[in-house]
Amino acid sequence: MTVLRFPDDFKKSAHHCIPGAVQYLYELNDDKDNMISIVGGGFGIHGDGVRTFEMWDTKNMYDPTGYMTSEEINQWLLDYPIEDNEEFFASQPGDLDY
Repeated sequence: MTVLRFPDDFKKSAHHCIPGAVQYLYELNDDKDNMISIVGGGFGIHGDGVRTFEMWDTKNMYDPTGYMTSEEINQWLLDYPIEDNEEFFASQPGDLDY
């Protein structure tokens, strides 16, 4: 089990589509469809890129979650270590019960 830490284990770069936004990216097994993307700043992003961020863990979230603090992101990463991500969409707060 590997627990990632934000921002240390992520590649930081300017967001490729959103001017003024910064992106922290971790690709799982070099697979572009399985990634954890943390974005902040720029128009339309739900986080300022300094204190709050928008995060999308494509294996464990239906949609990106906005306005997360670094502490909340690191707690998520602790709760969902990358080797355990095979349980796709395992009961998330706010998920609909069908």
